[in-house]
Amino acid sequence: STQRHGEFTNIMSDETSNAVVASATNEDADADTEKKVWSRIDQILEEYRLSPFLNAMVKKFLREKIGDRANLKVERIRQWFITRLSGKTHCTPSDPLQLGCPEIIPGLRAFAWWDTTLLPWVQEMEQNFQTIRDELLALKSQKGFRPYRGPSWASKIPAPDSVGSLSHDAGDWNVFYLFLHDAKFEENCEKCPVTVSLIEKVVPRHYHHAFFSALNPGTHVVHHNGPTNKKLRLHLPLTGLEGSRLRVGAETRTYEPGRVAVFDDSFDHEAWHDGDETRIVLIVDLWHPDLSDEEVKFLSLLQKSKLRAERLLSEQDESGDNFYSILEQTKDMLSDNDWWRVANGQLQ
Repeated sequence: STQRHGEFTNIMSDETSNAVVASATNEDADADTEKKVWSRIDQILEEYRLSPFLNAMVKKFLREKIGDRANLKVERIRQWFITRLSGKTHCTPSDPLQLGCPEIIPGLRAFAWWDTTLLPWVQEMEQNFQTIRDELLALKSQKGFRPYRGPSWASKIPAPDSVGSLSHDAGDWNVFYLFLHDAKFEENCEKCPVTVSLIEKVVPRHYHHAFFSALNPGTHVVHHNGPTNKKLRLHLPLTGLEGSRLRVGAETRTYEPGRVAVFDDSFDHEAWHDGDETRIVLIVDLWHPDLSDEEVKFLSLLQKSKLRAERLLSEQDESGDNFYSILEQTKDMLSDNDWWRVANGQLQ
């Protein structure tokens, strides 16, 4: 164990000039430096509110995986953790248009728009376009959609009813959640069994974040960056596509019915819908394909622990201005689907 600690400390000292590890220049880090490094690691891990058991698991991973320089399967996480250990909270992104993204994992390919030939599994999603669309259209007579909202700090656009904030400065944006924050919306998923099965079985390492996204005519989703580059985002365009466009990075594209688009939402992006019908796409997030399974397992453990803690804290938040409280407040806001606009009042 002591040897492993030393190996890990040496990697840190080889890669960073931070004062915490600057003195560890010899092959074997001295005890004082090693203590400082692991104290810094404890500070970083506090952010994820790990249980004692999970904390021990994470430290074991750091010693045995990150501490082994020959293990290139965790190189992205190694570089990310080195940056964090050096006192920096943010890694430099590959593209300036990712600068607004709060979490950057280094070493991942950064394409605003991904060539879907690199992701051959999207063909199966496209082949099931009509079935997914049929399940969506059946929702028009059912409940489950809600306004898209975030906490007040997430946007400068306050909601007119004072429930959170908006991400659009014109029009209306409603969503039908299937997965969100690592939780499955069971009642909604039961209404879309084929869609959910495809997400779970076809999309590789899906990120447990998937929903139908509905923009009404005249809607503008303001430019913003997603929360991390460790995932990609899939759009499957389903209905009401005329007059709709999406900019990711420097390129703006329109939709083709049933043709999957995959992009990196860590890039600055925005959307417009100027058509006459409600535009609806299926959105599914997936872990970045450059991350190894070991890295996904590690990052997922950290993420799940942090989400659990945030959920518990939200129960004590009397302001109600947090993701979980807002989800509850918006659940029954839409008493019907009269907002859903279709050509001549008929679904096509």
